[in-house]
Amino acid sequence: MILDESKKYTEADYFTLVKQLIVAPNLDEELQYARGYVLRPNPRFFVSMLLKVEEIRREAESSNEPKLLLALDNFETKLYEYTNIIPADLPDSILFDRDLVGWHLADNSKIGFQKEEWDNFQYYIQDKLSSISRTLELPFLEWCDKMLKRNYAKHKEICKNPTTCSTNQGYDKRIQYLTRLIEAATPMSIEPATLFNIEVPQSKGNKIQWLGTQRQLAELFAVLKKKGWIEKFEYDTIKECFTESNSIQQYLKPGTDKESGEDTYPEVFKPGYDERFYAIKKKSDK
Repeated sequence: MILDESKKYTEADYFTLVKQLIVAPNLDEELQYARGYVLRPNPRFFVSMLLKVEEIRREAESSNEPKLLLALDNFETKLYEYTNIIPADLPDSILFDRDLVGWHLADNSKIGFQKEEWDNFQYYIQDKLSSISRTLELPFLEWCDKMLKRNYAKHKEICKNPTTCSTNQGYDKRIQYLTRLIEAATPMSIEPATLFNIEVPQSKGNKIQWLGTQRQLAELFAVLKKKGWIEKFEYDTIKECFTESNSIQQYLKPGTDKESGEDTYPEVFKPGYDERFYAIKKKSDK
């Protein structure tokens, strides 16, 4: 074993570590050990390793050492798989997916103008999202965004035609797509206790302007009731207080869970519906 969990590494140590690890026969074992133990005394271990790889790569480029450059590229790819930038609770199907790390989140000169490549990228991200729990969606998307921006910055350093470069266009397009997904996956900040401390308005002009859809408004009330923030709601009161609520009773017509006896609101929570208020905590939670 090259790495030592009891040692606090200095910047000078990382040069030697990179040289040793790029030829290590058990690299996966070493890096798994690093993530489990070496990070405790060395919280910047992976960041320092990545920085040292860049430094050694510049030296190898200036001295024209193609074998060393290839070894460094392979080692860097492996580092990304284990880096502490990745949320630790993401599954191995994401952490060790070479296509995701090495292609979909890296240089791709076709994705900016070939529809097939663009569709393939979107499908790949959506497929990964469907394979993980809802609580991991935002960490996964944020990690993808970090990886893209890190690789984009590296490409810009060597790009010779930045204004017309199809690789740059591919990065821009993917980052914009992930930004939209991140915004959609970010829970809304809600204060239920104050939201409903209102008087029923006397005219339509005084209604609260609901900026979502009617189904999302129905979801909000259904979740608030389920989480214990309100006891019940009246359809007519919602209509008097909110815009986008003319047929709210159709969405909030409850069904019943046969096992728990709880209301289920099947017209709101249909398969494929993108829930927005699932992150609201129960009233009993502190």
